[in-house]
Amino acid sequence: MNFINVLKKLVIKSQFYVSFCATLLGIFVLYEQESYQKMVAIILFLTFWNGYIFTVFHKKKDAIFINLVGFVLIIFLILKFSNLEFFIKWLIILILGTLYNSNIFNINIREFWLVKTFYVGLVWAMSLVWLPLENFHLAWFLIIFLFTSAITFPFEIRDLGRDPFPTLPKAIGIKNTKILSVIFLLFSGVLGFIYLERNFAISFGITIVISIILAIFSGKKRDDLYYSFFLESLSALPFLIYFILNLLKI
Repeated sequence: MNFINVLKKLVIKSQFYVSFCATLLGIFVLYEQESYQKMVAIILFLTFWNGYIFTVFHKKKDAIFINLVGFVLIIFLILKFSNLEFFIKWLIILILGTLYNSNIFNINIREFWLVKTFYVGLVWAMSLVWLPLENFHLAWFLIIFLFTSAITFPFEIRDLGRDPFPTLPKAIGIKNTKILSVIFLLFSGVLGFIYLERNFAISFGITIVISIILAIFSGKKRDDLYYSFFLESLSALPFLIYFILNLLKI
């Protein structure tokens, strides 16, 4: 039991796992666009990890130090291995991420009316599509925005009693939030089947089905592991399924 708690603290609560899953989703996008670069994947992971550490732990001095070291490292990697355009786009995403849950600029975006609902999806779409791809891909941007927004809605259901500001479940109710999540997932899946290559579309389609099931059965009384592991894992599923399909040569 102690081992499990330590594992949860090191992998899940440290924000390592969600960052790893987000990176795999980004790699999935890059593979489909034949634009994968190892250094870009490393930069994506470090950006997500540092971003989530800041969002969750920004009031702790140790976390701020880790953030500063992390972001200096990222800037070094970008300037060494990428270009100015990439750096400017990364900087814009950094500012948006900082504004999400911080009072540094006396602005806390997530507390604005329903902003939390769609802000995460927007930042993820910018990070995984707009940032790494040289040519903007609208279909992929919409796919990621709809998908990540949809799998974020259940977290708002979980946080219904915690968030003191307006959120989607408070505005339209838990049942309608689940329905909207399913609609977003279906639209994302349809776009995937239209615009993605065969095995990528199949991988994403299977992920959509699993996501719909998890969204429907989400609720305030679910164990935290349901959200911090199973729902977070949805971001990694497309790449993992694609990898398995390739191993099986399907």
